[in-house]
Amino acid sequence: MSSSDEIQNTKAAGETAESSDYQSNIDKLLPGDLLADDETVIFAIKPSLWTVLFLSFRVVVIAVVVIITAITASKLFDTEGREIYIVEAAGTFAVARVAFALLQWFSRTYVLTNRRVIRIRGVFTIDIFQCSLLHIQNTFLVMSFWQRILNLGNIALTTAGTGRVEAVWRHCKTPLKVHQQLLRAINRASNPTNSETTTPTD
Repeated sequence: MSSSDEIQNTKAAGETAESSDYQSNIDKLLPGDLLADDETVIFAIKPSLWTVLFLSFRVVVIAVVVIITAITASKLFDTEGREIYIVEAAGTFAVARVAFALLQWFSRTYVLTNRRVIRIRGVFTIDIFQCSLLHIQNTFLVMSFWQRILNLGNIALTTAGTGRVEAVWRHCKTPLKVHQQLLRAINRASNPTNSETTTPTD
């Protein structure tokens, strides 16, 4: 066997392994009965783990301020150790909020197929939004100051039925790439006979 054949076989094996891993990831992220038999998943992603910080930041900051205030007050006044209860309560509340934010992150999945967009979320009650690509009227990519630093972004979707934002994919990693994939999928769905048409960028 020539070296070129060995290289081609190695590449093919690598592509097969990557395809298998990708399919395994999709199976873990999506309910088994969510997709139609003829539906192809373009990607199934979760928001960045930075979502946990964004969701819990305010509560954590407030808890830290309360703890610092309680400790400072204990040094200025004779509180007889009662500040420890405030510190424990604030610390427990902050940890609980971070833990719940982690559950919120874990419950969120954003899916793009060749036919529709899907957003899955909900810790106690599952909320599934889905919309045909043909009914997507506009998409908006929004990146705040901190999101730009972290290379994150929110992708908002409006539908033809209401003309308002119906769903948002929050804190997506590599948002420009994700948004371009979404635009290409919408273009292919709208122009199935001309799928190679270049999709305009925002």
